[in-house]
Amino acid sequence: MQMNEQDKVHYLANVLRVAFADKSLSARETTTLEEIRKDIDAKKGQFTAAQKAIESGSYSFIKVGSFADQVRNLEDMLFVAMTDTDLNDTEFQLVNEFCQLIGIYKEQLDKLITDISSRCDSAIQNITCPSCSTSVQAPARFCPSCGQALASAEAATVQVGYDIPKEGYAIEFCESTAGGFASAVELAKATGTMQTATKNKKPWYLASFQKDQFADMFPLASALSGMRNRRIYLDGQELPWDQVFGFVWCASQRATAYRPIEYCFGKDENRINPWGCKHARMEWTEWGQWFSYGRWQKEGLVRSIYVFVFDKERIRHELATNLYRYRFCPHMQTQLAEAVLRHFPDQVEVKPNGDWKYNHMYESMPGAIKVTERDERGDFSYTNEYYSDGVRPRGYTVLAEILTKAFKECGFTEIRATALLSK
Repeated sequence: MQMNEQDKVHYLANVLRVAFADKSLSARETTTLEEIRKDIDAKKGQFTAAQKAIESGSYSFIKVGSFADQVRNLEDMLFVAMTDTDLNDTEFQLVNEFCQLIGIYKEQLDKLITDISSRCDSAIQNITCPSCSTSVQAPARFCPSCGQALASAEAATVQVGYDIPKEGYAIEFCESTAGGFASAVELAKATGTMQTATKNKKPWYLASFQKDQFADMFPLASALSGMRNRRIYLDGQELPWDQVFGFVWCASQRATAYRPIEYCFGKDENRINPWGCKHARMEWTEWGQWFSYGRWQKEGLVRSIYVFVFDKERIRHELATNLYRYRFCPHMQTQLAEAVLRHFPDQVEVKPNGDWKYNHMYESMPGAIKVTERDERGDFSYTNEYYSDGVRPRGYTVLAEILTKAFKECGFTEIRATALLSK
């Protein structure tokens, strides 16, 4: 069989996809796979590469070599699948898929199954030594030629996969030397749903949770902090870990804060935000760039007064983008954030000693207006000219009004706006 190295990987992966269909490998199947590897003169590294391709969950059958090679590939799939028992439904569907790929009809498949059944009957009576390839009668425990220990057909089955639940959450993680690993295993066991499997010669664990048990995952997610091989699934689909559990570290800091509610609003860092989450990165400060999201327009009887009209959709978009990674946080105040934006003014006019002031810029830019201010102090007066692309709040007066209305609308009673904004 003339195949290059990549062909051999695909050949073995095709066989392994059927072998792993029932999520387990018996000792006899393991021995059969080793025989197939040697028959096509594949290296152990190529077998490992094929196994990793299958474990990725995204591998599809690939035609390898000539038509004769492809039929031989099909025969080896059937041989592994039927080594212990008849084809189950999943294995049969995969075999049919490969037959359609290479152009094998049902009558031809039926003939191959009959031939492979005879091959399996013969294999049951003999075991091939994985070390020297000597054919040894099945009851033997050691190879008479080289002394290699032989796997018993009755040996324990190795679980090589598990079923990811189609509904709810599931956390998967690998054996690790990290300090939290032992705790993670105990927490996974405590769920009563833990499954185990061996992938790439390492133990893996899977714990499942119902949709309404999201908070129950926090301890396990925290124990897995710092581990590389961890995954989270929602309704059977893998999600980026940080997009689901990006809030865990922050939530642990909140739990130890003197006033947890004030922690979320950023008061502990003197960076008050109106949204109820410090990760919004949109604080109520004089340097807050989001206060420039909008445009200047003229109003008044002779259209001589500039007012700044806020672009609330842009503010909402940036808020949603910044908070997306933390959207699963149980402390997220989504309804409150929307209420705050609703009570945020649509437009403001800058007045002397008012609640808003111009944002100073000393270079013109698109959308900016030129501001001329005259300041008289005693016998001295001077003119200050600059550009402005937006406004900035002067103090917390407006914020207090916004939060008071938003808190009332949402029934938020954990803290009063005046207490939050006081020193």
